[in-house]
Amino acid sequence: MFKKIAGLLAIAAAAFVSTAGLSASAEEVFLRSNHSGKYVARTDGILAASAASSGQALKLDMVRLDDNKVAFRVVSDASYVRAGVGSGTFLAGGSPHIRGWETFRLIPLGGMAHALKSEQNGKLVRAGVGQGSLLAAVSEGKPRAWEIFDIVPARAVQGQSGSRAAVSNAVRGSWRILKVAAIQSGHLTTLSDALSDGTRIDIAADGGMSANVGCNRITASIAQSGGSWQASSPIQTKMLCPDQAVMSI
Repeated sequence: MFKKIAGLLAIAAAAFVSTAGLSASAEEVFLRSNHSGKYVARTDGILAASAASSGQALKLDMVRLDDNKVAFRVVSDASYVRAGVGSGTFLAGGSPHIRGWETFRLIPLGGMAHALKSEQNGKLVRAGVGQGSLLAAVSEGKPRAWEIFDIVPARAVQGQSGSRAAVSNAVRGSWRILKVAAIQSGHLTTLSDALSDGTRIDIAADGGMSANVGCNRITASIAQSGGSWQASSPIQTKMLCPDQAVMSI
């Protein structure tokens, strides 16, 4: 259950949590360079952080594997993105399968920001390689400016450009979590006052949702059609907060 900070309006958490649990293992996303603000597109077949907007960007299905591993499937041709293309280990689409070069490890850095590490060579993916801002799995050490990418849910971006709001006025605003529902059973558990006070969910008119739960942050998008809901797979940090366990909503 959520409690609206302004107006004390409460709604059941099951409507949101259960839809997230039913979503597929693949989520449509865009990649965006956190450093330059440019979206990832294709330049002569190679991925590059070169698009000024999501409308010019490459839409990807982010396929969740295990242990924070993912693969990226190009929506337009159903091929997979692979690293290791050429001597520069560039990233490109066109692969028919998921193997080592097509597998990336997500390193959460807060909010939408992540680093991507090639499972095959252990190198971080870097944008800004060469004058075309090409993507290649070449960097070592800690993620820095060009190794940081925003994983942007496609639904949230597309909602911003549409003329129709994704959610109604009754749902928009800031909320506090009172209860959480187990994904499998739907059983509601009441949070303690201390935990509840540390939560906040902001829902925008375009369906973009961001939540703070303790020191962790969750981002997702939701869309309302009459009495039914659709939700993207949530992207969240999993840091151990001081004096409290990591929470997964």
